[in-house]
Amino acid sequence: MKRSKRTQRRCIMSNDLEIYGLHGQSRDNELSDALGHEEILGHEEILGALAAASDAIKSGGAFQNALANKLARRAPIVQRVQPTKKRRWVVGFGPTAVPPSSTVTVQAQPQCLFRGEKLVNSGDVTNLFIQGLFVGQKSQLPTFQNPIAVSVFAGTVLDNELLMDTCDPALFITFQIQNTGASVTQTWSMSIIGHTVL
Repeated sequence: MKRSKRTQRRCIMSNDLEIYGLHGQSRDNELSDALGHEEILGHEEILGALAAASDAIKSGGAFQNALANKLARRAPIVQRVQPTKKRRWVVGFGPTAVPPSSTVTVQAQPQCLFRGEKLVNSGDVTNLFIQGLFVGQKSQLPTFQNPIAVSVFAGTVLDNELLMDTCDPALFITFQIQNTGASVTQTWSMSIIGHTVL
């Protein structure tokens, strides 16, 4: 069946519209221009802008403070734990030989926080006197007094408490013991009973 020239012309125009679109471009190009996807997305420009913005944010003070706070929350907490266990403790001195008419110095280091409260003599008592008692460099006896007989601190005596200063682990407790006898060497030993905190 023959088509008229007018009908053929309409078919050609219809085909041209389907193929080339309204402005003589292909349908794909027309859709591309209509949507403008490259202009809308601008992926290279957007990524570049994000990178620049990220660097600017990371270098800012607020970001650095937030990062430091976050890292601090993750870091292990180091806390100084104070001693909590108090218990009775005994520090021993001697036995030490004290020659006649002489004075000896005897030391002990508790190696913990220790506070003496009672002296107990466990050695000889004849002619033996305490001339000095120190915690570190601090005297625990009244200054310029006569020596104290060790018999005052015999184990059978009840009321002989002596509340001393606290001795740090690095310090020493020092006794100065005098033998006033003229011919006999005496053996001195003593214990300090108190409390320690571990």
